[in-house]
Amino acid sequence: MSDDQAKAEELLQGQTEQARHQTDPSIDDTDDTPALEDAIADAFERIDAGDLSSNLTLRDKRLAALFHGLEDADDLAAVGEKAAAELDSDADDKETRAAVLRLLVRIGLETVDPSVLESGKAGRRQYLEDDEF
Repeated sequence: MSDDQAKAEELLQGQTEQARHQTDPSIDDTDDTPALEDAIADAFERIDAGDLSSNLTLRDKRLAALFHGLEDADDLAAVGEKAAAELDSDADDKETRAAVLRLLVRIGLETVDPSVLESGKAGRRQYLEDDEF
């Protein structure tokens, strides 16, 4: 084999290997992650179908002790009232642990990233509008 043929073979081999690396079928550049609003609307559907739980679970010894203490000292309702006022909410239930936690989580989300709650509202609207006939 001449020197030119060897160089040509070497170049061809390099191109073949490079092409293989660039077209790796295991790499998927498509993003199948849904938009938050779509994911929320889908979650509402799955909750209604019984495929997802409508409950949230939180394990935190300190918060558990705090909330039990608030209940035992009859201070939970006052915290619920303040939380509802912070959200400008006239929620009927402001006295149960679950109600107060719901309000406080919403306050936390509103403080950290208000767009998350807006996406939640948009996802709920999308879910309610997606009424098949």
